[in-house]
Amino acid sequence: MKKIFLLAGTFLLVSGFLGVNAEVIYVTETGGGDGSSWSNAATLEDAFSWAGTGDQIFVKKGTYTGSFRLRVEATVYGNCEGTETEAPVYTTAEGLETFLKGPGDKRVLYLDGKASVLYGLDISEGDASTETTGVGRGGGVYINNGGATLKYCNIHDNVGVDGSKALLGSNGKPQKGVGGGLYILNGRLENCIIENNVATTSPWEDNSHVWATGIGGGICLDATEGNGCNPDKAVVLNCIIRNNSTTSADDEDSFASQGGGIAIKSGKLINSLVINNSVNGSLNNQSVGGGVACTEKQAYVINCTVVKNHVQGLGGGIGFQTTNADGMTATVANCIAWNNTCREDDYGTGNANIRFGNPNTDGKLPERVTIGAVCVPEQTVSAGAITSDPMFVDAANGDYRLAAGSPCIDAGDDPAIEGFDTDLAGNARISGAAVDLGAYEVTDGSAINEIDVNKGEVIRTQYYTLQGVEVTSPSVSGLYIVKKTLDTKQIITEKVFVTVK
Repeated sequence: MKKIFLLAGTFLLVSGFLGVNAEVIYVTETGGGDGSSWSNAATLEDAFSWAGTGDQIFVKKGTYTGSFRLRVEATVYGNCEGTETEAPVYTTAEGLETFLKGPGDKRVLYLDGKASVLYGLDISEGDASTETTGVGRGGGVYINNGGATLKYCNIHDNVGVDGSKALLGSNGKPQKGVGGGLYILNGRLENCIIENNVATTSPWEDNSHVWATGIGGGICLDATEGNGCNPDKAVVLNCIIRNNSTTSADDEDSFASQGGGIAIKSGKLINSLVINNSVNGSLNNQSVGGGVACTEKQAYVINCTVVKNHVQGLGGGIGFQTTNADGMTATVANCIAWNNTCREDDYGTGNANIRFGNPNTDGKLPERVTIGAVCVPEQTVSAGAITSDPMFVDAANGDYRLAAGSPCIDAGDDPAIEGFDTDLAGNARISGAAVDLGAYEVTDGSAINEIDVNKGEVIRTQYYTLQGVEVTSPSVSGLYIVKKTLDTKQIITEKVFVTVK
């Protein structure tokens, strides 16, 4: 928006906002005005350039092609009809009609250092191969510090690096793609869909190798602060991550890659569905995490459903990098990892859903990985794991909610999900006596599992206060949540008044 100021008897035309008072800038695909109204709408480039702290940008449905940068703490509302006078309300990332498309050789959106918030955008066709800031990072979106947040957006069909360009990195080795869809350095993603992105496409060949490697086909999540990290500052919450890959599907000889769906250098993945992602290439034990890979520092995977992912290495569902990752720690809690696949040989045995270690040595998870309550087919992953069918409502048709009678109902540890009050479908956590496993909470009254204790032997009893704090044993009389694990892997959770004498 343009503003005119009187200065020493002359008119001075200033493009931009002073940021003193919040403004609304209106944008249409045919805009060329000052953005003061829908009838005088601006271009998206001008709106991003003019916006000041606290301003709102309303973007009408349409197609906007370019490489866009937002450097201020503003709020962007996409998918507008072009009549709005107040901010719209969003309920889904499906069917969006405000399309931000890359120009063919640049990423689509760069958010630089400010806590901007963007809603309702469909972001595609980005390529970060030749970017000067964050080369190869985030073909669709690069959040570069500052806590920017995307909500109800669809980020799809983007590329971190186009391998056919035969680009070399500063180390003289082929440039790798890191975060085909997004690279998030201290930012957030909420209620979004991330699909069909590739970290590195079209591997190029020389005389001896096929050069391709990728980190985070859909997302690379990074909470680095100085020499350490703060996982709470890089969060992916209530998202669907599907059909992404580290390298092209026809690549059979690429180097080690990690995180077909998401690679977590550090940060938190919570209440999300991770499905049909892949790490392709040759068999390699450092290719890990077809769905989710934890790679460098502190990673948390909480209340996620990880299904039908594949890796040519280890950990088809969730994997942990071990080489050059001595500082890596990871926590997996309240998750379902089911029907994932990995390399088909003896080395892959037992590693299809969650990588637990080298079966040729100790067969245990690395000491730096903590596995909480999980549902996974392999008994070797955790002594307390539920290994029976999670009983999805209709997995064949993509419905991964829990059916009545599922052993995953009320089977989670409440403290792990503390501070996150809704599930992937927007339902309240916690509905029953304890949190359910996976991305979805059962809310139809079937949350209390009424299995007859006589059908199995109790091998573990846990006590929780009504606030979800686990205690070794009750110290005072009162009402507690008691969770009993049977040798059949079934879970009984109930509220019990415990008398302490």
